[in-house]
Amino acid sequence: MRTWTHLSSVLVITILAAVPGCGDDGEPFEGVVLGLTDRYVTEGGEIAASRDMSEYESVEAQVIAADGAVRTFPGALSADGSRWEIPAVPEGEYWIVTTTAPDERATNAPRSRVMLQATARTVDFGRAFSGRPDNSNATQDTEAALTADGLKPWHQLSFDAEGAVVQPLQDRLELYSFNVDAIASLVPEEGTKGAPADGDTACSGWAFNWRAKVFPASHDGGRPLVDGSRGDVLHVTQLVEHQVGSPPEQADPHDPWSSFTYEAAEASFSTREVNMQDGEAIAFGGSFAPLELSSFAADLRSSRFIAQVTANAPAVLSSTVTSMAMYQEPGTGVPLYGSTPTLLQAQVTSGQEPVDPTCFSTDDTCDAELCPDGCNAALTTFHPGDHAATYQYGNPYAERGMELLDVRVTFRTRVMHPVDEVQESLRGFVSVVRSAEDANGAAVEPLLGLPRDPRIDGVSLPVDTVTEGAGATPTITFEPPDLGEPDGYRVVVFLYDDVKDAEGAVLSQRTSVLSVDTTATTVKVPEGVLESGRYYSVQITAYLGTHTRQAPFKYRGATLAQSQTYTGMFTP
Repeated sequence: MRTWTHLSSVLVITILAAVPGCGDDGEPFEGVVLGLTDRYVTEGGEIAASRDMSEYESVEAQVIAADGAVRTFPGALSADGSRWEIPAVPEGEYWIVTTTAPDERATNAPRSRVMLQATARTVDFGRAFSGRPDNSNATQDTEAALTADGLKPWHQLSFDAEGAVVQPLQDRLELYSFNVDAIASLVPEEGTKGAPADGDTACSGWAFNWRAKVFPASHDGGRPLVDGSRGDVLHVTQLVEHQVGSPPEQADPHDPWSSFTYEAAEASFSTREVNMQDGEAIAFGGSFAPLELSSFAADLRSSRFIAQVTANAPAVLSSTVTSMAMYQEPGTGVPLYGSTPTLLQAQVTSGQEPVDPTCFSTDDTCDAELCPDGCNAALTTFHPGDHAATYQYGNPYAERGMELLDVRVTFRTRVMHPVDEVQESLRGFVSVVRSAEDANGAAVEPLLGLPRDPRIDGVSLPVDTVTEGAGATPTITFEPPDLGEPDGYRVVVFLYDDVKDAEGAVLSQRTSVLSVDTTATTVKVPEGVLESGRYYSVQITAYLGTHTRQAPFKYRGATLAQSQTYTGMFTP
């Protein structure tokens, strides 16, 4: 499930259930045990494997006293590799702390620390993935060429010689293989060799670099290769874009839903004949067949999402984006950790209009003759309101998993990095996920509001300035949402300095240096996380239905909610 912080789903039954709290010699273990059995759900069934803990530099428990004193309890892998044992941890609340070493390619990368609040003596640290654990990955450019017929008449974005839009719609292809957790999206530029032109129903030798297009697999971060000889099925689906309402140039800024586009899965084919080899060119194809279309009656109470955002966002917002996405979750009942192909999606952006529209001509420039007292460049923002409509879509993956609907309002603030002199984007959202079956014809409303009034050592961090002198171990506080009761919060400190390799190439523009999963609204930043002269921001997410303290990497069900806010940038 890629639209959330990735957690796993399938119920994991480890040897801990049979022998709870016992050491390798059968004696009761005095301490905390982390079960490490991961499950991989494949075309041929489930595969159990012990989680590879080598990704961590250290895994330990910490007990933090009221005065801030920290007692640390190191852990070690059991002899059979099935569990992580942390001896002598006292009863009561403690923290599972994992530390990941800096990216070895980088010259200035930080360590990343994750802290998970816990009380249980046995914690299921396992995850559940879609796809097999033994897939091969593309490490070299791997050209794939697609030849197929049977497309719905293709929409190809096109422009005239002056750059004006001639055809505003753009279809795309989504390639998905559950068995290796592979998903890729193809959108050709006008004139791409072999790709369909506007109105075409076929493509011939449409070549692309699979390594560049496929998303990283969830279990190892590699670029998975599809191998039909191992049971991998590759689905190729056409997502058709549709215009609703007025053309974009005639849109009503007061009503963003008056003109928008959506895309829906409408044609597809699948093949078991794709056998990719790293760095080797491959050609494949098939015939698209139209999908049987289902109806979805959307009833989005967007105004209630917007009300939360406009009341509690950390800054006055010049724009928001309201989106609805229906996708096929490969898990049943609860989500798996993996890719989710698209069935239907739409989004609209808030509109704007000058406060004094009489001063502006038709090309949105101020006309001095119309405004003799001077131009007022101020704008009024009109956020999307409620939306009800019926959509048609197909589902080529219906034999596995469940359809989920994700509705969210996203907002952001752009800030200038004071050293790198590039714009950084601070992002927040309010979202809810529900079963598409349950949401069909039902009102979809937010279940959680935004965390409110985030501060560091009691001081607000405005988003339009950089706060200096925040200290090396500040305390982060915030107020709970005024809507809903979260299961917990995730407080993340991001480093906004570019992480670069020895040649100066940027590897990452933002890096999580601390993630704290807690039920509290107060978090103290530990020593060694913040570095003088570097720039950070705090992101706070409230969540509902995501996981439990006893199983921190598992969803509890298919109804989920998250709301995320942020602070401005600061430096110690």
